[in-house]
Amino acid sequence: MTISIMLSLLSIVVSFEHISTFHFPNGLVYRGEIFKSEDYPYVMFLKFWNSPKSYSGCTGTLVKKMFVLTAAHCCHERTESDVQVYQGSPLVSNPDIHKVVKIFKHKDYDPVKNKLGVRGDICVLKVSGKPFKHIKKFMKIGGSPNDFKNGKKLNCKMFGFGGTGDNRTKGQSGYMMTNDVVYGEKACELHQSEEIHASWTQYLCLVPNGYSTTCQGDSGGPMICNEVQYGVCSFGYPFSGKPGGCGVPDQQEIYAFIYVYKEWLYSIIGPNKDKKKKKKRSSGNLLKSHCTLHIILLILLNNIMSNFI
Repeated sequence: MTISIMLSLLSIVVSFEHISTFHFPNGLVYRGEIFKSEDYPYVMFLKFWNSPKSYSGCTGTLVKKMFVLTAAHCCHERTESDVQVYQGSPLVSNPDIHKVVKIFKHKDYDPVKNKLGVRGDICVLKVSGKPFKHIKKFMKIGGSPNDFKNGKKLNCKMFGFGGTGDNRTKGQSGYMMTNDVVYGEKACELHQSEEIHASWTQYLCLVPNGYSTTCQGDSGGPMICNEVQYGVCSFGYPFSGKPGGCGVPDQQEIYAFIYVYKEWLYSIIGPNKDKKKKKKRSSGNLLKSHCTLHIILLILLNNIMSNFI
């Protein structure tokens, strides 16, 4: 392993720990654009209280009426009472807020054992009370390795309530960006390193564009490709040996590939119900059968009456 690779991997630890312990700023995806909450009502802001006056923020998606999908590093060492789930931005007046009654963190997530090649960075929150008001549709889960065959890139959307880098405080929504996404053994920068190579099957990698990146607060946010959610915002790292950070050109952004955890996810939120329903037998056919039977009985009755005349 070259010295530059070692330095880059060392900076991953610093970057990842920073992402895991940030304080929510008054910005909302770095150099992204505003999205309207009514267009993406299932994108949630997650508030994790550190103390009565301090909290950290993450992003999540409502994947069922009472279940929110986010990153495990957001939920790590947290209790249910620490968390509040907001529909959309926490800066709007009278936000719809839910408490959390159960945290499901993937068993493979271990920040001590896997500091560099993060694994199992996925978490589910079960919320309390009645379903969120005015939300009629939820984020659908999809995607598979076949979608990236022969080095194919997908153009996807990423959403979050993290730092924007320009100190704008719109307050009415979060931010989004579009970016090409790749998947494969050599798709991520530093793929030759032992740590990244060992975990590449779990990673969806954004192609660095030198402009837009995810930032603190975007953790747990969705990667949406082909109108379904493929990934969960996990971590980022510099790959050129220079210091990393939001908006840095040589920064690799990694999303956890939900496909890898699909069975685990459905075991918590319930099975995918998008399968084709069996066709019910038409009531019209039943009426036809009854009419036919009625005619046959009339004919038999008529023959019987004829024998008595």
